Amino acid sequence: ERCSFGEGCRFGERCSFGEGCSFGERCSFGERCSFGEGCRFGERCSFGEGCSFGERCSFGERCSFGEGCRFGERCSFGAWCRFGERCSFGEGCSFEGHKARTSNPYIAIDRAGSVRRKTYFFDFEDGIYVRSGCFFGSLSEFRAKVLEDEDGDASTGKSMQYLGMANIAAVTFGRRELIDWGTC
Repeated sequence: ERCSFGEGCRFGERCSFGEGCSFGERCSFGERCSFGEGCRFGERCSFGEGCSFGERCSFGERCSFGEGCRFGERCSFGAWCRFGERCSFGEGCSFEGHKARTSNPYIAIDRAGSVRRKTYFFDFEDGIYVRSGCFFGSLSEFRAKVLEDEDGDASTGKSMQYLGMANIAAVTFGRRELIDWGTC
């Protein structure tokens, strides 16, 4: 418990850490590592597949998580975090300062748009938010930015992809009031 590790640490597969551990920036962890409650991680840490995290863990910016990671309740994630497939989240997790509405708080659409990046749609209590490249904002701000970038033309390939993705997120999260059929 309460161990502290500096920057750039590397840990192999199936490591286990107790409560309150603190890790510096750019630490790397192998597959199936487990972390106790209240652990803190610096920026740009990376975690292998199947890692598990206890309640109230906090993660800095630009962390990446492999497939099948599990997070306890009330975890907090900084900006630019990326999540693999089949990740699960406990109740009350927050992402970039917003509280998740459900335990399945996001969808990611990969290889679409102008630079084929992964775009995340988060289902927060205060609405759907989008992380796409440098952009982070509400669903309506995302739509406005797409149209601004395309000089108001909703019929370009880029516009149609991004605006369609926004509607997919609204339907997926059961937020029909946020669907905009006029923009796709």
